[in-house]
Amino acid sequence: MKSAAVRALLRADSRTLARDPLLGWIILFPVGLGLLLRVLVPRLESALLSTVGFTLEPFHRLIMSGYLLTAPGLVGMVIGFLLLDERDARTLQALRVTPLGMRRYLSYRIALPLLLGIGATLVGYPLAGLSPLPIARLLPIAVVAGIAAPILALVLAVAAPNKVAGFAVVKVVNGVNLIPVIAFFVPRPLQYAAGVLPTYWPMRALWSAGAGDGYAAYLAIGVVVGTLGLAWLARLFDQRLLRRV
Repeated sequence: MKSAAVRALLRADSRTLARDPLLGWIILFPVGLGLLLRVLVPRLESALLSTVGFTLEPFHRLIMSGYLLTAPGLVGMVIGFLLLDERDARTLQALRVTPLGMRRYLSYRIALPLLLGIGATLVGYPLAGLSPLPIARLLPIAVVAGIAAPILALVLAVAAPNKVAGFAVVKVVNGVNLIPVIAFFVPRPLQYAAGVLPTYWPMRALWSAGAGDGYAAYLAIGVVVGTLGLAWLARLFDQRLLRRV
């Protein structure tokens, strides 16, 4: 994709976010959440330890695996609402007659949340200070987790008829994403049943990396599952939206 086209799309997105500042603040939320975890979790641990003798330390990896999905999830939600705005404003119809083309537009809409989701994770995760990982381990995990961002964006665009319904779709997706969290308490190999969801595999990789175990196979499976899910949603987006305009 030409850099001029990318710049034009970024300017258009910036104008949309300027009209709805709430969406812009949501993108920054992963950084604030990382700082919040850094402050609140140690205080909660101290209170629990002094009152009931319970520590949250064994669950730091679980907490951060939840964060691992929160960052790209929030980015995906913002981009998904941008897609809904463009659909309602008939921007997609206007794009058809531009040199950009619908396929390049779709590529941009997939690449942007992926990159933003990865960046948000790489910035926010170390701020939390829980279950820290060296960048060489965190980066590939963040890349696989970042696939959740364009997946959620396309789910919103395909499944939600409007922005109000979009919030309901987000709630459903968040409920589904609790399944990999619950899998933390299920012994292997039974917990692999949660692997039908792309979000499970980066979480599983993080649990293993935090324990010093091997995790490359989980990332490889996560790439395959996530890519298949993304390809299926991109096809639906193409069939239901791009070919209608």
